[in-house]
Amino acid sequence: MNALFRPLFIQSFKSSGIYLLIIALILAISATTALKFSNEQIQDAVALQAAEMLAADLVITDNYPIENKWREEAKKLNLQQSNATVFGSMAFTNDQFVMVNVKAIDDAFPLRGELKVKENASEKIKSGEVWLSSRAMDLLKVKGGDTLNIADGQFKVGAEIEHDSNQELGFSAFSPTVIISQADIAKTNAIQTGSRIEHRLLLSGDAKNTKKFEQTFKAIVKPNKNDTTADNANADEQNSLRLRNASEGNTRLMKPIANLDTFLQLANILTILLCGIAIALTSQRYVQQNQDHIALLRCIGSTKKQILTAYLSLLAVVLAISIVVGCVVGLALGYGLLQLMLQLIPHIELQFSALDMLLGPLPIAMLTSAVVLLGFVVPSLMQLLNTPPIRVIRQQEKSVKSMLWMLLTGTLGLVIFSVVLTENLVLTLWVIGAIIVLCAVLYACIWAVLKFIQSLKWKVSAYVRVPYQSAFQITALALGLSLITVLAVLRTDLLDRWQQQLPEGTPNQFVYGLPPFDMPELKNQLDTNQWKSTPLYPNIRGRLVAKNDQPFAQELVKQNNSLRRELNLTQSEQYPTDNIIIEGSAKFTAKNEVSVEAKTAKELGIHIGDKLTFSLPEGLLEAKVINLRTVEWESFSPNFFFIFSPQTMDENAGSYLGSFYVPEQDKPKLIETIQQFSNTVFIDISLILDEVKRIVSVLVQIISLLAILVSISGILVLIACLNLLMEERKREVALLRSFGGSKQKLKQMMTFEIGFMGLVAGIVACLFAEVISAIASYKMDLMMQMHWEIWLILPLSMTLLCALIGRYRLSYLSEIPPLQSLREMNQ
Repeated sequence: MNALFRPLFIQSFKSSGIYLLIIALILAISATTALKFSNEQIQDAVALQAAEMLAADLVITDNYPIENKWREEAKKLNLQQSNATVFGSMAFTNDQFVMVNVKAIDDAFPLRGELKVKENASEKIKSGEVWLSSRAMDLLKVKGGDTLNIADGQFKVGAEIEHDSNQELGFSAFSPTVIISQADIAKTNAIQTGSRIEHRLLLSGDAKNTKKFEQTFKAIVKPNKNDTTADNANADEQNSLRLRNASEGNTRLMKPIANLDTFLQLANILTILLCGIAIALTSQRYVQQNQDHIALLRCIGSTKKQILTAYLSLLAVVLAISIVVGCVVGLALGYGLLQLMLQLIPHIELQFSALDMLLGPLPIAMLTSAVVLLGFVVPSLMQLLNTPPIRVIRQQEKSVKSMLWMLLTGTLGLVIFSVVLTENLVLTLWVIGAIIVLCAVLYACIWAVLKFIQSLKWKVSAYVRVPYQSAFQITALALGLSLITVLAVLRTDLLDRWQQQLPEGTPNQFVYGLPPFDMPELKNQLDTNQWKSTPLYPNIRGRLVAKNDQPFAQELVKQNNSLRRELNLTQSEQYPTDNIIIEGSAKFTAKNEVSVEAKTAKELGIHIGDKLTFSLPEGLLEAKVINLRTVEWESFSPNFFFIFSPQTMDENAGSYLGSFYVPEQDKPKLIETIQQFSNTVFIDISLILDEVKRIVSVLVQIISLLAILVSISGILVLIACLNLLMEERKREVALLRSFGGSKQKLKQMMTFEIGFMGLVAGIVACLFAEVISAIASYKMDLMMQMHWEIWLILPLSMTLLCALIGRYRLSYLSEIPPLQSLREMNQ
């Protein structure tokens, strides 16, 4: 080993810089490892939560019997299988007749979640037995042991369903439901030519194998573009074979889960950046402490190669120590994090695997730390190797070229490994790119302002001694602070979005197929019972066939499901409350005007002023497009692709639909209402609403916990930034003391200077946080907004914090003899 290594090793471990560097590396390795591992576990756990609504990890559905090739493919991947068949039929007793949703299951059902019944029934349904939902029991007025007919089959009522999995595939799943055995389908004789029936093949197993099956399926069966799920008012049953995974089983879960995934990726990026800042600052502190040593080694004849080899060997030792300690801390932190989540979030299932951590995120974290360390140290080290011996007696400032190379190589390492950890190139480039641009612009602005203040020769100018150095410190401090703030801001934005999606009194009943002559009476009952409701919209079936008198191109028809099927059309003077007009006039002014959902308009090339032609049962209808609007398909209210101006269509040509909220204590009144309107379909969506609320509650707790954990890492980095800031002031304090500066004067100087830096850093951090959160909001499809509260809190809190640190952190130096302080500077 190089002869310089031993004395360099001994000397380095007598200084504070090497320990700060090791701590920063340990923080980087342990924090990124634990967070990445926890994120993977959280994603799997949330997928399992969503899978409980699907009763499986994957479900293949078709209106025709599912081909055996899919079962064979599932067997090859060791996936569990279950079969279910769903169809509508008439259930009746001697006195009551009710249209029900029949679900025939086998003994393996469900593969995820559970099927609970209230009575002391067997765990598996028996042939000749039927289980009923609460609404079906109430409408049919039956109890356990009674006889019930389903079409031509006679069954014994075995139990009342308390909780049923596999409730995700549309409103039909929430109609009065009865469950029978697969063996009893033929007994009912309900399935005839033209019957609406859905065959389901449920699959579950290892995440890797289910992913392989999903990829194989999608490679063979191409999904329809613009396909909408059946759980919204505009969706139709599709005749094509299709596959759903857990998150796609219900559209109301897709957006929260997608937002969680983006939030986790952002947490990874911010953690890497926070750790990168810590490594950059500590490595530069270490290099600065070694400037004199390198110059001295040059004076006694050491070659550049010997010095470089010695320092690289020392960095290898530092990295090895950091890896060992970081592994232990990362494993402990990962385990503790999962245990904490299990305690705080009882509904979530998490499993700790040290092997998965060692083979997964840990190697990436170690490599990331090594590359970032070398990226920030080597350029500075190379510049110091060219330091002339005169450096022993005269200070030499770091070259701009060296600083640029250091920032370039270090940032490149952060970008590469951010992409590796998040697997999201676009988000990584957006966030880091915005940060780089902001840092450059704001650094230049801060430097210019400080330089101007210094040139004024005012009293405050005395506190601005090295503008370029102060500007760099302020920018670094602001960046670290802003990265913490972003997660807190986004957490609040997500909570607001989800609360808006599921407010108190969200409709839990959906009415469909209401005849026009019954509409006034139902509306009167809703008002009498004080059941909060959406408007009852006329629902008329029709097809979009032409634009500006030209039929749509066949290629476009093939790609867009909305052109291949009948749509639910409506007319109304008012739009649904969650629709937002983004282009055009908000009000209808004449007949034959139409408002179009913005995404559909974009896909079909529809613009304001276009004339659209629709085919209705009574003939063709032409309407002029007056506006485009966004639609919240995840809401529990009716929504439409096309809304016409009043009196454009004959409302008696269709039926009415709407949604309303029924308090739990009014459920008996609801049964009476359903029986009164026997020609109308009433759909209970309270079950899916409860499931969505439960999963969103889990997501809220996860995000809150992650925001706190990443913030703790960020606070440690801020402490490191402030500590290094103080370290750089030690020499100045010692020099001022040696020239007779008073203790009080020193305290006042540190208070004002560091407090001023904290104020500027807080203001800059607010700007950083707003820009980064705006990018993340865009990626999460959240409304961009200003967060005025942080503009008050951050500058004020950072001013007070830094002022206190500046006043008391260095006050002890005033008690130390100046000569002793100066000697300690290079230890």
